[in-house]
Amino acid sequence: MVERTNLPAGKLRVGFDARWYNDSGVGTYVGGLLAAMAALPDDIELVVYETPGKSVPELHGAAVRRAAVYAPKYSIAEIFELRRRVRQDGLDIFHTPFYRMPRGLACPAVVTVHDLIPFLFPIYPWPKQWMVRRGYRAAARRAGHIIAVSCNTAKDARKILSVADDRLTVIPNAAAGDCFHSRVCPGELESLLEIGVRPPYVVVASARNWRTKNLPGALQALDITRRQSGVRFQTVVYGPTDGLKAAGGEAAWLELNLRCTGHVAPKKLAALFRHAHAFVMPSRYEGFGLPVLEAMACGCAVITSNAGSLAEIAGDGAQVFAPQDAASMAGALSGLLLNREERDHWRAAGLRRAADFSWHKAARETISVYHRTREAFSAAVGRGRQQ
Repeated sequence: MVERTNLPAGKLRVGFDARWYNDSGVGTYVGGLLAAMAALPDDIELVVYETPGKSVPELHGAAVRRAAVYAPKYSIAEIFELRRRVRQDGLDIFHTPFYRMPRGLACPAVVTVHDLIPFLFPIYPWPKQWMVRRGYRAAARRAGHIIAVSCNTAKDARKILSVADDRLTVIPNAAAGDCFHSRVCPGELESLLEIGVRPPYVVVASARNWRTKNLPGALQALDITRRQSGVRFQTVVYGPTDGLKAAGGEAAWLELNLRCTGHVAPKKLAALFRHAHAFVMPSRYEGFGLPVLEAMACGCAVITSNAGSLAEIAGDGAQVFAPQDAASMAGALSGLLLNREERDHWRAAGLRRAADFSWHKAARETISVYHRTREAFSAAVGRGRQQ
């Protein structure tokens, strides 16, 4: 077991389950938050649990130690391995960025809830949907504290998971500042031309979890814009093709001059945003809506919906409509395509709003949650001993 005597008073040893690092929204959260916390060595010591061969990049500092977890996710073996690692590593806090949390840990756990889509939309076959819901409820019961990434997700956690306010803290995500910024990089427009992207263009997103993304609504708004404004523009669809296929495929939208890029790396996506006339994302639900924030951080004018957390994240930085109101979205988009001043206004508004979010701030607030959770756990143990 790791000795605790080598830690300064008040400093916590935190185990972070980074096995969820990938190209998803949860993976972005893992990478952004860990990098920011690793830059604050005076507050905590991090033990970062990773799947071998899938390490989180750019974690520097003496207060970061990586540890491999060999058991597969969602397995019985992972429960026993994580229990053993928590004891062996002498953890004060275990933080999981997803609803999967082992029973019987030797320290209190913090769980991040990004959304509660499985309770609100039929996205899986019913046996899997039931199992996922059960997992969320179990995590909500066992967690010492729950972090919600938006006020809307916190509201859902109170209503659906019955989480009390004293066990719930809202800490918003952020955009990666090294990629998502408004500074045009040398040669990036030429790199977009190489993949067939040509201004003027509007960006929309396809996704694997397409049922809540409302890509057909976005494409319908663009089709109305094309007919009403008379402006010829390209429609750039990034991300997995699942959503576009569910919307009828390219053949259903021939007049929109589609350019499908598939998955793009963050730096390429940021370049797409910087040179676009607009980004349109009218989802029916988002737990946070990171692409909206990333687009605003790049100085891209954004049109989004008022569903889920999107209006909360957009603030005054984007134009917001009901997700089914394609006509109003088309009117807003026509203004962005036809009026440079209108476009510049919403670009500036988005940049101001995006500045309200940072991973540094999220890291500080998360570390505060760790300390409060540990104090509550210690107090509860003390009361138990007195009884």
